[in-house]
Amino acid sequence: MPTRPPVRKINRRACRPSSRDHLLDVRIRTSTARHRRNEKVGGWIWTLLVVVGLGAGIFFGARAALDRFFFENAEYTLRRITLDLDRALTREEALDASGLHEGGNIFSVDLAKVKTALLKFPQVEFVRVERELPDHLSIKLTARKPVAWVAPPGETGDPSASEKSLLVDASGFLMHPLHVLPEYFHLPSIYGAQSDNISAGDLLPGEDLRLALALIDKVSRTPESLLRIRTLDISRGYCIEVVSDRNAHIIFDAEDLEGQLNRLQQLLAHCEESSRTLNTVNLMVKRNAPVTFVVAAAPGNDAGNNAGGRKEGY
Repeated sequence: MPTRPPVRKINRRACRPSSRDHLLDVRIRTSTARHRRNEKVGGWIWTLLVVVGLGAGIFFGARAALDRFFFENAEYTLRRITLDLDRALTREEALDASGLHEGGNIFSVDLAKVKTALLKFPQVEFVRVERELPDHLSIKLTARKPVAWVAPPGETGDPSASEKSLLVDASGFLMHPLHVLPEYFHLPSIYGAQSDNISAGDLLPGEDLRLALALIDKVSRTPESLLRIRTLDISRGYCIEVVSDRNAHIIFDAEDLEGQLNRLQQLLAHCEESSRTLNTVNLMVKRNAPVTFVVAAAPGNDAGNNAGGRKEGY
């Protein structure tokens, strides 16, 4: 009977890699990874240097080209400055405030800075600054349009003659008159302001002032209105006492200005038709408002016209 050859035992320890071989393999892999990482970092740095170099070249090249063709080009020397100032400033005031002068390069003018400098004047509402190549700079101002004078608290004289008085536009913006134009002398005057916070460059602070401004606005928006306001007294707070250009004294309630103006328009039309002159009317009374008319002086009376007479309801 044949015998089996003896089975050889495998020495497993001899087949296992030694710790020394494993350490060597790790070191080789680490070194390879480090080498690849260094190559990648070096590639990034080189690319960055190339990009920075190209950017610097483009920047300095573009700057040199701009200097040559624009900033140092005599063709773009500022030779004309056109100013449309809407009577808000004089040419000298505008040029001095903006720092503009002829002879410099037109591209060196900071348009935003010029606009900001001119807007610092309270009477200037809008500014447009434009370059018109090759040598022309155009500036156009829009001035605020005053609609009334606001007398300081406690004063009753002519506000146009007081340095403390302010002008106010339709939006309620207050301003010192840099230049008093002839038409400003005919603007209505608001008296009796109670607020101590009335200052140039701000909006009207009190409801009584805004109400007076609303009345002026409503009258101005009605071309057929027969009322011409000369003064408004808001000292009472709950009403507005108006004096017209014909010296009629009219009391308005703080509410329903539209309705009161309609009633007053009918009354003034009646006065024209009947050749009568209105003296006083209290529009706070909604029905049968008390009205007085100017009574003509008797013949030979040197006192002229006398106000008063019999009261009537309207």
